[in-house]
Amino acid sequence: MKQDRRASTGHKRHVPRMPIFLDMERPMLPMQPKFSADVGKYSGSVAESGSLVSIRDLDEAINVVGSVYCPHTVEPAGPARSLNVDLKVITAADQPVVYLRYSSPVAIDAGRFPNLLLMMSASSGAASVDQNGRIASWRAGQTMPLSPGRETVLKFDGAFAQTALRVDIDRLERMCAAWLGYPLERPIAFDLQPLPHSLEVVWQDAVRLVCTLASSGMTLPKCAVESLDEFLLSTILHAQRHSYSGELARPVAAGTPRIVASAKQMFSDRAEEGTTVAKVARELGVSVRTLQAGFQKSDQTTPSAFLRKVRLEAAHRMLTAATAATSVTDVALHLGFTHAGRFSADYRAAFGEAPIATMRRCRQR
Repeated sequence: MKQDRRASTGHKRHVPRMPIFLDMERPMLPMQPKFSADVGKYSGSVAESGSLVSIRDLDEAINVVGSVYCPHTVEPAGPARSLNVDLKVITAADQPVVYLRYSSPVAIDAGRFPNLLLMMSASSGAASVDQNGRIASWRAGQTMPLSPGRETVLKFDGAFAQTALRVDIDRLERMCAAWLGYPLERPIAFDLQPLPHSLEVVWQDAVRLVCTLASSGMTLPKCAVESLDEFLLSTILHAQRHSYSGELARPVAAGTPRIVASAKQMFSDRAEEGTTVAKVARELGVSVRTLQAGFQKSDQTTPSAFLRKVRLEAAHRMLTAATAATSVTDVALHLGFTHAGRFSADYRAAFGEAPIATMRRCRQR
């Protein structure tokens, strides 16, 4: 077992290294964080999505935070007795969002980040990170990707609060392979620098969407979970440079008209039961990029746009046949639309009226 590299002096606390807790058995269902047996009285509160837990005991805080992220050591700048830790886990898809704040400056040794990719956004304050000797910093309004497999030391100032998306690296690498059309030969690794401003805006919108869905208290149907998961993973792959960005940017041969026609049929047939672009591409034996190039060449559109179109048509059919028990929200989520505002805007653009207007008009017949 790996030992702490520094002498245990002062107020440092140490937890042995071990694998993080990730549930890979049911890849397309909402994943709740798992907790070790010694987490104690806080485990139930944290496991309950959206509950804010304030912990004053440093050892207890390390156990709880370690079960959400990975085992680590914490060295407070001041007395450990005065350290408070606020923690909240928000789960709406397979990628949990974690809010974490220490009440005073801390230095955290997180080891090698086993199978853990964090998209760590600074809600306030500032932080720095050292991964394998490379150092970067970020501040409020910026997001830093922290890749797994690197010796990682983090330093947070007293005002730093993080809102971090915990990404399952195995799922992300499978998504990257789906885009490329072949297995990855090496682990994916992201550049250690904050997201560019233009992509930061997109990323923050995505995180807010996850938080909004979680705070609604609704259990998302399978189609919504799959759509949200694919959206988040694809956004991560294209939001920051990484070890496969060059390969993703290379030109690719377009899918044949036959492949495009087959994909259209599959999207149409599965609009109500749920599917994703990556799934259809895999079944057709092509990469997502090849399928995209085929749709662009034949229809000047994308597979995602075509799938959204047939889902909107399915929503129109369902709202036209609405009963007293039908709700616009249920229809949208059933079809994989997780952003209410965008669904309403897209629906109005396609059919000339809001979805609620269609439902009310057809109920009156």
